[in-house]
Amino acid sequence: MLKSLKRFGTDLKKYKEYIIYSTKSDLKRQVAGTLFGYLWWLLDPLLHMFVYTVLVTIIFKRDQPAFPLFVFCALLCWKWLTSSLGSSATCIKRKSGIIRQIYLPKFVLPLIDVATNFVKFLFGIVILLIMMGIYRIVPTWHMMEVASILIVNFFLIYGISLNFAHIGAIYSDFKNLISHLLRLWFYLSPGLYSLSRIPEEYRWLWRLNPITSIFESYRNVIMYGTSPMYKDLGIWLIISIIILILGINKIYKFDKNYAKVV
Repeated sequence: MLKSLKRFGTDLKKYKEYIIYSTKSDLKRQVAGTLFGYLWWLLDPLLHMFVYTVLVTIIFKRDQPAFPLFVFCALLCWKWLTSSLGSSATCIKRKSGIIRQIYLPKFVLPLIDVATNFVKFLFGIVILLIMMGIYRIVPTWHMMEVASILIVNFFLIYGISLNFAHIGAIYSDFKNLISHLLRLWFYLSPGLYSLSRIPEEYRWLWRLNPITSIFESYRNVIMYGTSPMYKDLGIWLIISIIILILGINKIYKFDKNYAKVV
């Protein structure tokens, strides 16, 4: 395992330029031929927020102060996660032509997907700041603590993406299963409701979900001017790093076999 980590560090440095170039290329390709171009990266989370706002506040008549901003804080990072995991499940098969022609460390492929979707995440922050102005939420120094949440968010997404890339290379129908699992995961996470709405004796079940601490922490620093859930985030950072290390080890272990199965 230590050998895999050392190799990972060497390959990451060696293929850094390729990762940056491929990320830029993917971003350009995704907006090529579209009507709204880069504007889609702003419209996509905004439209999702609008749908959930109508569903919760109008149809189910649930009252939550500044609900559009409340749900947008969750949807923005959730979109980063779902887009990355969905893409990673097919990234090795999608790049089968390149893999058969030249050697490329496979951990690079899900990393490009995660980086690409992170750029879209950053675009969404523009909408977030505008909404904060609409709801007259004054930023506090706690906003600087968002960096700690982003670190956990990244390691969680990339760690899972590495493992999904491996599974997706072997089982072609894995991507179909992911969409259903992610939908269930979202509804079991406090995306449309606050953790405080869960009876106290059952909250520990929700805290077994890493997304709970991430959603709640983003809202804490953005909406409520308080600190993130550092204890929970610290635990999930350790778990995410373990998942990432296991994924790296798995990717390198089967490195020579991927060209055969794709």
